[in-house]
Amino acid sequence: MIRKLLFGSALTLLPLLHAQTACAEGGMFGGGTTLDTSYCKLEPPRQTVIYLDDTDIVRDKVEWARTIQQKLQQTLMPGEHTTVVELSPTSGQSKEIWSGCWPGVTKKQAVAMAAEHHFFSGDPLASLKEQQGFFVRDFGAAATKVYKNGMRAAEDVAINPASPPKKSIIRSLTSDGARYSSEHGTIRAIMYSDLAENSDLGSVYKIVPGQLDFGDALGVNLHRSVFYVFGVGSSIKDGGQTADNIRKFWSLAFASMAADVAGMGSDLNVPNAVPEDGLTYDISLQDAGNELHGRMSILTDHDGRLVDSWIGITRLHSVLLNGYWRCAVDTRQCELSASTAGSLVTDSKSENLILKRSNEGASLEGGMDVLHGTIGVPGSSVNLPVTAKLTKED
Repeated sequence: MIRKLLFGSALTLLPLLHAQTACAEGGMFGGGTTLDTSYCKLEPPRQTVIYLDDTDIVRDKVEWARTIQQKLQQTLMPGEHTTVVELSPTSGQSKEIWSGCWPGVTKKQAVAMAAEHHFFSGDPLASLKEQQGFFVRDFGAAATKVYKNGMRAAEDVAINPASPPKKSIIRSLTSDGARYSSEHGTIRAIMYSDLAENSDLGSVYKIVPGQLDFGDALGVNLHRSVFYVFGVGSSIKDGGQTADNIRKFWSLAFASMAADVAGMGSDLNVPNAVPEDGLTYDISLQDAGNELHGRMSILTDHDGRLVDSWIGITRLHSVLLNGYWRCAVDTRQCELSASTAGSLVTDSKSENLILKRSNEGASLEGGMDVLHGTIGVPGSSVNLPVTAKLTKED
């Protein structure tokens, strides 16, 4: 028995987004027809930020907005803070347009909330669908604003790689860098952009070796982030010839800014999984007599599968984790069995991370305070000892 970890045109865009979740009249709580901010008090271990590149908005084309809306409805955690940010690569600036928290609860939260209605301004369980409609409506209004600010004819958005326009997507993105200054939680970034960088910082049309260390150059660290980028290369009319350059340029650029990339392509490939809870660990790693330190964030879905999870080591970098977290009641053993989506302590494309906590003679309800294990490549001489201690939040 397995015990899982607990926890159109500018005027037509808004109706298109809102059509699937229309709000009924009457019976509302928390301000009538407004999104109830009480859900923000749930404070889940992840937040989502939506970056919209306003130079890629084609008049009467709103598939990008519908795609994001549907993915949010499928994957947001209860109470997850969600923000829409407009990126303006022409000026190298960004602007926050809207933020709100997803109205939803886990089964465990529903039981607790049923006994504590005073926590909310009304009965949240009876009004979830209405509140989710308000969330979609407000997201649609924010997307409409970006659409109106950036919409152009298709021929004006299209890029001729022989004479590309100046676009500083990196400066626009890093101008929002203060969002990543906290040491707590994971930031999932969903970004709609062609990533057609062409500025004094660098260009996807001509990559210059040694020019892509933007983290140090701009003094920006996007740590704790997991990026999903779509619409990549969509504006460049060259039959996809620039695609490899874009991936190479931005893989190095994101890495220099300590950001992990889970998806980067024409389509949005966010997995349809909702984390139920999360844990954060302080990591110590023994390597050739040296002790290295870092942090690990674990988010799991209903089946214990890792979602938007990562491990980062100071003086090295961070990588995404794929795998499972499971606890077996009969043996009182808990285990994190994961593989990295890239190299961390070796030159291998993937490494195995195995962490366990034995609960012999103790109650499983005590939590996973300390884990011990190794990270390395099976069959090689590299298998380094790792200790993980549950982070004590301030």
